[in-house]
Amino acid sequence: MIRFYILLFMMCLTNSCASKQETSSQPDENQIFAGTFVVNTLYGRLIEGDDIIMKINDRTSKVSGLAACNTYNVAFTQKQEKITFSHVVSTMVICDDETMKKERRFLNIFTGIKEFNTKGDTLILYNEGKEILKATRFIF
Repeated sequence: MIRFYILLFMMCLTNSCASKQETSSQPDENQIFAGTFVVNTLYGRLIEGDDIIMKINDRTSKVSGLAACNTYNVAFTQKQEKITFSHVVSTMVICDDETMKKERRFLNIFTGIKEFNTKGDTLILYNEGKEILKATRFIF
């Protein structure tokens, strides 16, 4: 739980240091896939706890965060609702078996994700039309 609070503090600090940019009245399709999300479901199963965090930066095309035990980073390429991810890089801390199992299930999704959709504050990742992950935007 302490890792969650550390990550939350780092995200707040990062966001507060970012320079303000002008907002356009025109929607930018690249702005859709951005924000900080807490993962709720993987492969249709509810995830217990709030220990899987996705911080999506559309300017650097990277996803980073906490994957139950370790921090991770993965680059992506997006074109409208289509998306592909590069190889995941993560730290190598060993946690209890159940946490490590949950983490592996999460980190393995990036190899198969092909599409995404956002509905309000919900992000959904798909592989060939099948829902793989659902996450809720984390609002500070």
